[in-house]
Amino acid sequence: MEPGNTYMKELLTNSYDATIKENQIQISADQLESYVRDMAQLLASNQQKEDSSQSETYEDTYRSTFPPLYENENFHELVEKTSRFLERSVVVIDLGFHVIDYSREIKVTDPLWSEYVKRGSCTYEFIKAMNEMLPAEKLPKTSEAFFVTCPLSDEIKLCSLLFYKKHHIGYLILLDNKKGIQPYHQQFLPRISKKLAKSLRYHEEYGDLFISASTEILTNLLNGNPIEEGEATLLSKTLQLPGAIKLYLFRGRFSTLHDVSFLRNQLNEFRQLLHVFVYHNYVVAFVKVEEESSLREELTISRLFDQIDDATCSNVFHYIDEIPGQYRIARTTFSIASKLGRKQKFYPWKEFEFFHILNDCKDREQLRSYVHPAIYILMEYDQGKDGQLLDTLKAYITCGLSSKDTAAALFVHRNTLTYRLKKITELTGIRLEDISEILRLDRSMKILEFLG
Repeated sequence: MEPGNTYMKELLTNSYDATIKENQIQISADQLESYVRDMAQLLASNQQKEDSSQSETYEDTYRSTFPPLYENENFHELVEKTSRFLERSVVVIDLGFHVIDYSREIKVTDPLWSEYVKRGSCTYEFIKAMNEMLPAEKLPKTSEAFFVTCPLSDEIKLCSLLFYKKHHIGYLILLDNKKGIQPYHQQFLPRISKKLAKSLRYHEEYGDLFISASTEILTNLLNGNPIEEGEATLLSKTLQLPGAIKLYLFRGRFSTLHDVSFLRNQLNEFRQLLHVFVYHNYVVAFVKVEEESSLREELTISRLFDQIDDATCSNVFHYIDEIPGQYRIARTTFSIASKLGRKQKFYPWKEFEFFHILNDCKDREQLRSYVHPAIYILMEYDQGKDGQLLDTLKAYITCGLSSKDTAAALFVHRNTLTYRLKKITELTGIRLEDISEILRLDRSMKILEFLG
């Protein structure tokens, strides 16, 4: 100990009963522990005061840099202010990973990011990282700051979600320019992202980032919330009700938020669709019944066709209060198709209508009792003779009782088909010209398919 350090000498001798001789300190273990504890508390208190003072300085700077927004504030200038305040480069992107704006004064220093940003998009590895986080629900539900790791980049990325009315519309990304991330970055980035989202709302060129009033009304309706008379009037105008329309549900090849948003934006280009929006992981759309066939034709030949995994539709309806029920019908069709092992691009309502009725029946044994006895006779015969009578009957009904079409569908000669049909009538006693019996047979086969 330095002889001149009078304060430390007095502190140790007076407060901790220490003895100092020839620059050596003699102190009991208990007193030493007390001294160390007190010094630690003192250092922590001083650090807290220092941090508090620094935080107040940042708060003052923040308030002077970001005053209350006004409608015509230049968005790019707000981005530059953000960059200057954080002393790092920043990039603002939408849900499709397209660059909305980025800082120029403090340049993006990562070579790969600099190249991609100028082209208007994020790097592939950033997109991949985000797509991995979304399905696993690793993203915060608020604007809270979070880190994204990109293996090919040696710069840290701190991100914050941009929200508008609780709807996710994009990201604010801070690149650390190899200078590291400071505590105030994590503290203020969420607050700045809220200002950026609000500022975007004032600019017409960014209008497609935000949900429309009709989408908000429909979302509330599907969530089971009542809507006001004025909202019902607006929705009726948007959907051209009352009128014969259908509700469509589309699923993309991937179910991430970005892919669903991309699918929605592409479907918005089809003139036949009255309104398109995202609800959960589905893209919901409405179409007039008379426009349905042309919509299907255009979708089939479009580039978007390969991006659609599958789709289904509701029954025809005419009024707003039918929408929640029709949505449930369409959504349940996906579940039924999965249960049946069906895998097709489109699941028409008419093809699944009877399966919906079966799905509402909870007594499986009761369903089995409705199966036509002829079906069991044919099943037993086919098992014993390695025959194909039941498949032949099914094809015959599917082909509208056309012998020509059935033979073609089964790749058999007309005489072979005639023999099989005759054998069916001999074994079961059914009359294939009796439409009511054919209808019952068709339903019976559907019941067995449903029961698995």
